[in-house]
Amino acid sequence: MNIIKEDIDSLNAKVKVKLIEDDYQGQVSKVLNDYRKKVRVDGFRPGKVPMGMIKKMYGKAVKIEEINKLISKSVYEYLYENKIDVLGSPLPKEHEVDEIDWENQKEFEFTYEMGLSPTIQLKLQNEKVTKYIITKDDKLTQKYIDYIRKRFGTREDAETSEEEDVIYGDFTELNKDGTILEGGVFKQESPLSPTSITNEKCSKLFIGLKVGGKISVNPRDVADNDTVLASMLGISKEQTSSIGNSFQYSVTKISRIKPAELSQEFYDLVYGKDIVKNEEEFINKNAEDALAMINSESEKKFNYDLVGKAIEKTKVPLPDEFLKKWLVKTSEKPVTLEEINSEYNNFSNGMKWQLIRAAIIKENELKIEEEEIINEAKGFIKSQYAQYGQLDVPEEELKKIAGNIIGNEEERKKIIENLFETKSVEVLRNTIKTKEKEVVYEEFMKIVNQESKKSKSGESGFAKFLKSGFRKKQK
Repeated sequence: MNIIKEDIDSLNAKVKVKLIEDDYQGQVSKVLNDYRKKVRVDGFRPGKVPMGMIKKMYGKAVKIEEINKLISKSVYEYLYENKIDVLGSPLPKEHEVDEIDWENQKEFEFTYEMGLSPTIQLKLQNEKVTKYIITKDDKLTQKYIDYIRKRFGTREDAETSEEEDVIYGDFTELNKDGTILEGGVFKQESPLSPTSITNEKCSKLFIGLKVGGKISVNPRDVADNDTVLASMLGISKEQTSSIGNSFQYSVTKISRIKPAELSQEFYDLVYGKDIVKNEEEFINKNAEDALAMINSESEKKFNYDLVGKAIEKTKVPLPDEFLKKWLVKTSEKPVTLEEINSEYNNFSNGMKWQLIRAAIIKENELKIEEEEIINEAKGFIKSQYAQYGQLDVPEEELKKIAGNIIGNEEERKKIIENLFETKSVEVLRNTIKTKEKEVVYEEFMKIVNQESKKSKSGESGFAKFLKSGFRKKQK
C-alpha cells in the first residue's frame, strides 16, 4: 500500500491511496473461508461448499467491504502517525468509486479530500467585554413574586384566553377551500399556550379566544420544530412533511393559573417551616432570590460574550467549501447545499470556538483530574435532587450514583467536555479585560433584546427566559 498527501492550499489537501492485490487478498480469503464454514447450500455438507461457488455468491461484496475497511483504517492511521489535524473527516471522490470494476480490477487508487485544521494565535489581552451587574429594584422583585405565586398557584377554568393560559382544542386538517379534509389529521384536546409560540403574529391569534371558538392556523407557525409539531398533532415525526398548511383549531377548554394567596401556609410551602414569617420578610427574600437568579443569568451572558469576543477577534480560517460538502455527505437526514448555507454561520462559529478552545487547552496545559470529574457528577446529582426539594443527599448515595454516571463512557465524556469548557472560559475571564456596569433589570433586558435582534442566529435560551418575566413554557 502506498499513501501520498498532496497539499492544495493551507486549508485543503488530498491523500491518494494505492492498493495492490497483496494488500487485501489475504483478508478477503480469510473472510470467504469463514463463510465457507458457516454457509449452508443444498447438496453440500457444511464446510464442503466449493470455494468457487462461495466466491461467486459473496466474493464481490466481501472484496468491497474489506477494501473499504482497509482504506479507512489506513488513512486514519496515516493521519495520526503524521500528526495531520483534519476538520470533519476525509471524503472519498465519488466518481472514482463509481468507475471501479470490482469484479476484475486487482489494483486500486482512491483519492480522499480533506479540510485541514488551521494554526491559531490567541491575542486577546487587549480586548474588553462588559459584565452587567443587575442592581436591586422593585419591578424585578414584583416580577419574581408574581412568578412564585403562579408557580404555587392552582388552575381554574376561564372563558376567554389570555397570554399565559393553557388552551385545549381540537386540530382538524383542512382543504385549500377551508373545508374539512376527509381522512386528514385530527387531534383532540391538544394543549398549547400563547407564550410557547415563537411566531409572534401566530401567538396573538390564540389570545382572546372563547371556549367553542374556532380559528384557522398553519400548525408550523405554532410549533417551532418537527418533534413538537408531531406531538401537537398526534402524528409521527416522519408524517410532518406530508401535512397541509391549513388547520382548524376548535377551543374546548381554557385553563388559567390562579396565583397563590400570601399567607403563612404559602410561605412555609415555598421556603420551609417558619423560614419566612410575614409579608415583609417574604418580599425581602424574593428580592434576594430574584437578584441572585438574574445575576446568574448575567453571568451566563458574560461567558457567552467572552466566547463571542474570542471568536470575533481570533483569526480562524476554515476550509468552508470542504466543510459544506462534508455536512451534506454526513448529515443524518438528507439536506441540500442551500440548507447548509443558511445554517453555516452558526456551524462555522461553533467550529471556530472548538478550535480556539483546543488552543486554549494546549497553550495553558489544562487538565482534568479524576476528583474534578467525581465532584462534577455529584454537583449534577445534587441539582437534580434539589428540583424535588431534597437538599441533603447522603454522601454514600452521592458516591454510588456518581460512580454509576462516570462509569458510563458517554456520560464521562460529557462531564470532561463540560469541565474543559468551564476551564477554557475561565482562561478567557482572566485574559480579556472586564468592564463592569451596573444596570437595573429593565435596562439589562433592553440590552439582551437589542443584541438578540442583531444576531442572525436568534435569541439564546436565557434571553427568552428573561423576556418572559421568569415564565416557563406551560405543559
